[in-house]
Amino acid sequence: MRKLLITKVGIALLALLMINCGWKPEVTAVPMTAPWSAMNLPVKDNAIVWKSESNEFRAVHKEDKKSVTKNYTEALKSQGWQLGKFDQSGDRYYVDMSKGTEKLNLEFYDFNNTGVVITKQ
Repeated sequence: MRKLLITKVGIALLALLMINCGWKPEVTAVPMTAPWSAMNLPVKDNAIVWKSESNEFRAVHKEDKKSVTKNYTEALKSQGWQLGKFDQSGDRYYVDMSKGTEKLNLEFYDFNNTGVVITKQ
């Protein structure tokens, strides 16, 4: 009986430790500002925005690079952005998008799972 109790307590402690050791990127969250806040970027779940300035946006995502790239390009396409250059040949993925005279450069890289940098030109 005592062994069973010790085993149950041990399993419960292990479960608590595993829950607390989840995804915790080493960045400080900042509020999302214009123009990024109007672009419907996929940052609601499992993401932390850590830089949001008028010409540069940075976020980190729990998902893999391929999924994050797809989510961003689809979100921007739905806002009228056109896909330009798309390069995923190396360890970083690069995407150029345009809407009228506006241009965005997106970069997806390995950083606490997936890091994203968008620069507006």
